[in-house]
Amino acid sequence: MKAPPLPGLRPIDVFCLGLNAIIGSGIFAFPGKMAQAAGPASILAFLVCGLLLSAVALCYAELGGMFGGSGGSTLYAKEAFGKEAGFGVGALAWVTAVLSGCAVASIAAAQFGYLHPSISGPVAQNAAAAGLLLLFGAVNYRGVTPGARVVNLATAAKLVPLLVFTCAGLFFIKTENFHGPFPQGSRFGYAVFLALWPLQGFEVAPVPAGETRNPRGSVPWAVLGSLLCAALLYALIQAVAVGTHPGLASSGERPLAEAAALFLGPRGGAFIALGAAVSMLGYLAGNALGAPRYLSALGEDSFARLRLSELHPAFGTPHRAIALTVLSSCVLCLLFDFSRLVDLSNLAVVSQYLSTCLAFCVLRWKRPEAPRSFRVPWALLIGPGGFLISLWLAMQVSGKEVLFAAAALAGAYALRSITK
Repeated sequence: MKAPPLPGLRPIDVFCLGLNAIIGSGIFAFPGKMAQAAGPASILAFLVCGLLLSAVALCYAELGGMFGGSGGSTLYAKEAFGKEAGFGVGALAWVTAVLSGCAVASIAAAQFGYLHPSISGPVAQNAAAAGLLLLFGAVNYRGVTPGARVVNLATAAKLVPLLVFTCAGLFFIKTENFHGPFPQGSRFGYAVFLALWPLQGFEVAPVPAGETRNPRGSVPWAVLGSLLCAALLYALIQAVAVGTHPGLASSGERPLAEAAALFLGPRGGAFIALGAAVSMLGYLAGNALGAPRYLSALGEDSFARLRLSELHPAFGTPHRAIALTVLSSCVLCLLFDFSRLVDLSNLAVVSQYLSTCLAFCVLRWKRPEAPRSFRVPWALLIGPGGFLISLWLAMQVSGKEVLFAAAALAGAYALRSITK
């Protein structure tokens, strides 16, 4: 008799989880901003960012092969530096999820603005973005099953518009669009920093390691594979966008839709805009499902008086954590514009990269003989290199974003001391 399948996520599931977390809104909205910063060299910026992040991904890969539990960056910080550091990284993970959700909701509202002029103004788009956050918060408030169904439905259609855009656009590329001076210094560096937001997400793959079959074998390759596949796909999409849209640098928040309209006509542009919106809705559905769980997990030990880990008596969901996450998201969405949300999100996720690379170095020193299913070669270069790369990426944002992140972290510790 054939043995029943093992429970838990398969290696392909973990890989798809990381790839799904990476491929979302960024590639639909960022080609224009990338071209504005670096021109045709923006194609190279995606590859450079992917190469730099590979050092960080290698640190995640080894730690994912060392620990079989869930939590990702939070778990690694806790193991290397103790519970206090684990709490700080967990708080930053929640902040990252909230900021990313706000930014994606803003981009999704802009995509809908392409489809209908009534959502084209800034006030209408902010209201639409907040409405999307409330909608998915309400869906997940009523149960994890409806939320998961929405995620699965939207994820199934995520890659279709990107593949249509790339395959069709290859036949309409004009080589003269690739001519131009190579950007120097900070302009190219900022383009690499911008590429971070579309490429972040591979760090999500280790989060459900405790629910994965053979996590020590599956997680390392899922982390590396999802990052490298996404970087190559993004570089190809950027090449098509640059080659088909001579005004890409001034295209605003719907660059792929505008580029598609040039070689596929208005219906092609509307199809890409609709596909982008569907992809973003899928991300928002997944983010609405996952972000409150960070807060719920922190609430078990740190925010006892707020009862954030308490489940709804009828729906079985962490309803208090969901409500606080949705409220925070809506406030930030109304206060900050898209560019500021992206910079804040980048800084928050880079903080996780910094802690993970440092944890990699510390655990190599503290536990050199601990079992590791994947062992990074040249660890003395990879660990410090990943830390320095993350530090360089963090330095690309302004002082205001750093102060905001520090204030958010200080506020989390202060709230914990009051409500514990």
